[in-house]
Amino acid sequence: SVGLFTSFKKSRLEKKFKKNEWVIIQPIPFAQFEQLIVDHVDSGWEIEDDYERLAENTSKWQCELRKGTSILTCIWTANHQGIVYGPERVLTGLSEKLKVSTSKTITTPWF
Repeated sequence: SVGLFTSFKKSRLEKKFKKNEWVIIQPIPFAQFEQLIVDHVDSGWEIEDDYERLAENTSKWQCELRKGTSILTCIWTANHQGIVYGPERVLTGLSEKLKVSTSKTITTPWF
């Protein structure tokens, strides 16, 4: 069952989605998740310097990709696979490419 803290965090994050016109894409299989980060960095998105190496068995991993005013939050958990959330206008194309639909709600909380 979803705990009180989890449901609080979920509703708080979904309010942020609404306010900022963000969407979430989940779940994303490992190879595609890793590739989308590489592709974004190759096309000019910046990633923090200190990000750890990502491996499929990593229990939890997170990074932010930034370009201009846009920020994509990328999360990997061994249990829930890849998750990306951020501006809808940015993620619509990615969602089509990955064949994973965008959502305004969090189907599987990872926190």
